Amino acid sequence: MENKLYRGGRPELPEEERSDFKVTVRFNQQEYTLLKERKSTTKAKDLSAFIRDVCLQKPLLMKTQLDSYQDDALSLLIEMRADLLRIGVNINQSSKRINSTTDYHDLQRDVSSMAGNMSRIDEQLQQLMQILSGESQPVY
Repeated sequence: MENKLYRGGRPELPEEERSDFKVTVRFNQQEYTLLKERKSTTKAKDLSAFIRDVCLQKPLLMKTQLDSYQDDALSLLIEMRADLLRIGVNINQSSKRINSTTDYHDLQRDVSSMAGNMSRIDEQLQQLMQILSGESQPVY
């Protein structure tokens, strides 16, 4: 049956990419802890991949180290992204209401809500620009 259909599951790897040999290595607690710490600084998907890359002298992709300013900027960007997604949902809901209703009081309330959200995003952008320019520390 050469034309067997595979329904779901992982596709088979080519012969040259398969890992056929298993090696068992034992570590004491101190060595294992050190190994896990070194692995945590890389982008290796698991401990086996990390050990394989080190033993075969493959290049390791390191995780980026962020300083406190970059951490603050990243957290502000994450908040702003969430706010922008909420505004997008509000705009979609409002456009549906505009096309389906004639109640303008609801529309006015939605528009004022979106204006408040946009002013909050503007404040967060100002904070982010101050942090990135090094003018002041963020205030939460």
